Formats: sequence, C-alpha cells, structure tokens
Amino acid sequence: MNWTLRVLIKSLVAPFYKSHAGLLFFVFFIMFGIIESTQIKLYHESLIYGTLASGIFLIVVLIVWLLYSAKSLHFTLKTLNEASYSFSHSIAALPTHQSFWYFFTLIFLTFVPVFVYTLAIYFIGIRNNFYNAVAIIFAFQLALWLISAWILNHAARTRHRPPTITLPSLALPFQQTLLGMYMAYLFKEEKPAILLSKVFSITLIYLVKETLEMGDDFRILAITWLFAILSHTFLVQKIKVFEDQYLRWTRYLPLSRNKVYLIYLQLYAILMVPEMLLLTGSVGKGLNLLQLVLLPLLSSGFLISVHSYLYKSNRDPDRFVTYLFWLFISCFMLVLSKLVWLLVIVLVISSFTLSWKRYYKYEGVIE
Repeated sequence: MNWTLRVLIKSLVAPFYKSHAGLLFFVFFIMFGIIESTQIKLYHESLIYGTLASGIFLIVVLIVWLLYSAKSLHFTLKTLNEASYSFSHSIAALPTHQSFWYFFTLIFLTFVPVFVYTLAIYFIGIRNNFYNAVAIIFAFQLALWLISAWILNHAARTRHRPPTITLPSLALPFQQTLLGMYMAYLFKEEKPAILLSKVFSITLIYLVKETLEMGDDFRILAITWLFAILSHTFLVQKIKVFEDQYLRWTRYLPLSRNKVYLIYLQLYAILMVPEMLLLTGSVGKGLNLLQLVLLPLLSSGFLISVHSYLYKSNRDPDRFVTYLFWLFISCFMLVLSKLVWLLVIVLVISSFTLSWKRYYKYEGVIE
C-alpha cells in the first residue's frame, strides 16, 4: 500500500470510527441485539425483502445511506481543515486522478459497515430476481462514493481559494437574549448539522404522514416523532459544548433555574417547528389538535433529559450511549402502551428535576 494512502487511512478513517463508535454500536444493537438469536436470520431477510420489494422502503433506506455518507463527508472535510492536519495540504501536489482515488478509498473504507450489509442485499436480490432494485442500490452507493471523493479532492486542491458559494448567515433580531444566543449559534455555526438532522426527520415524517388515513392510531405518528427527536440528539451535545466554551458566565446572571429551564424548553420546541408545521396537515388523520400540542412537549422533555445528563461531571461517553438507548426504549414502550400523556409528564418533571439539581453543581470543561 502507498505510504501516503496509509497515512491518510490512519489519520482519517480510524478517527472516524473512533468518533462514531457510540452511534455505530447503537445501530448494531438495534439491528442485532434486540432480536432473539433464533430470529435474527428471519428478521434480516424480512428487512431485505422489504427493501427490494417496496419502493417506499427502498427510498427510506437510500436516504439513511445518504445521511451516513453526508456525515462521513462532513467529518472528513472538517478534520482536514484542522491545523493539526496541515500535512494533508501536500495532497494537492499529486496528480488529480491519484488524489481522487485516494479519497475514493477513504470514503469507501468509512462506508464498509453499510457495504458489508449491502452484500447480503445483493445476494438475496440476485437470487430472487430483484435486478432493478439491485441495480439502483449499486448505482446509488457508487454515486455516493464518487461524488464524495470528488468533493474532497476539489476541496483539497482549492482550499487556498475563497469559497464561491457560502451558506447564508441567519442573523436573529434578538440575539442579546440567552435564547437568541443559542439559536444564533445553531443557525450560524451549525448549519450543516441542522440541515442533516432536518433532512432525516422531515423526510421520515413526510413518508409516514402520506400513508395515514382517517382513524389511524396516534401511536404511529408518536413513534415516528420519537425517531425524529433521536436525530436531533447530537445537536444537544453541540449546544452543551457551546455552553461550556462561551456561556459559562451566564450562570452568574440573575436568572432563576426555573427561567433557565423554560429557555431550554423553548429552545428545543423551536428546533422542532418545521416538523410541527409539516404535521398540521395530518390533523384529523391520526392526529388531533391536543396531540399536536403534545408533540413539542414530548420533544422538549426528551432533549432536555439528554441535556441534563450532560451536566454530570466526569461523564463516560459509553454510559451516555447506554443512557440514551434506555431513554429511547422507555419512551418507545410507553408510546406503544398508549401512555403518551404520562410520558410527557414524566419527561418534563424528571428533566426539570435533573436540571435543577445539576445546573449549579456542574463545572463546565472547555472541550
């Protein structure tokens, strides 16, 4: 193996898997850990047949792969721009085709967990004559790798030039308030992260919303809402890092813990406004006005519960993933039991209690 490629793999691929170990473990546990060993083969064959036979299911799978690829690309671009990776600037001295295939190899290696599962899809698809679906999956994944490699190669060769296209800066009129500071940070500094979470959650909600009919169970939307909330949990960690770096002084302001909690409640409710607007069209089809009001309280309570956990000192990332998993599973089971109202009450009370106890005890560490 070329030494340049070997250095790039050690510098980019290994850190990618290390940084996303918690997420990958969570997905692996969902795919294999919650199914009895005797049912795993049947379960995954059903998933694969559903992917190959159902156009909607296939679109959902392709969107998930697109988001994973976007996450990999974002991580690689962000890492290459760090000062400690200035050695990567020398890649621009290589022939264009050579550096392109280096980046293609890097992107493929970050996609290996998905590709391994895709091999099973190819096997079952070809054996059962789903040639069109197999061709679509192959072309889609190949396009993801080629486009990502092209973007990385282009960025490596033009990083010294000013960008010709930039995402607009969304200035807010009331940034002097604490809530405005949080919102300004998200919409100015975390636009790619916001876009990533919104693409997943809005697409998921739209696909489920379009299948609803009069008299459908509210639990269908509530479970979909839980998955949409889950796609925003990584934003909570970014907000917490922002807090630790720039807003530690706000603890000395004359703000009661009750008011701080209400600010968090508003922040995480506003974050889900696009999804709420999308669901207004479902009123009367598995959703009524009271339930529509209930959903933002559910998302705020869930996300504040995650935020409150991050107030723990010396927190362990592995334990955080475990906490997030059991929080989600508990919410999922209560929704299935038609106890959504109880779930909202428990989340709001427990998140308020945790934030009240830990807010002033937490000593933020600059990360």
